[in-house]
Amino acid sequence: MTLTLLFRIQAVVMAFFGVGMLFAAGALIESFGISATENPMMPTIMQQLSILPLSFAYFSWKAPDWVGSNLKAVGMFSAVVHFAFIVVGLYQHTNGAFPLDSFAQAAQNLGPDVILGILFLWKSR
Repeated sequence: MTLTLLFRIQAVVMAFFGVGMLFAAGALIESFGISATENPMMPTIMQQLSILPLSFAYFSWKAPDWVGSNLKAVGMFSAVVHFAFIVVGLYQHTNGAFPLDSFAQAAQNLGPDVILGILFLWKSR
């Protein structure tokens, strides 16, 4: 697996979440174990925030072309970003704000970041 392929995979994962946040915000929230009916503004906020993962997806897709020989530095930054998501997610779980009641929820919520973070760290050394 090349670093370029890893960036493309990251782009697809980010696009998946971004499109889900934009067009099916309520369903996406419910899949993470958070009730969208308790806070009706949550889907609206998710739609607004969908710009971030969609932008990150575009950047991830184009990064290999844009940065050339500096791709390892951008890969290391991507590893740090994924590990930051893990740390924040675990912090939110310990405070009861983010449900991780089962292995399936933990795998869905943190799994992509764990896998991508490790792969970016490994491939960017």
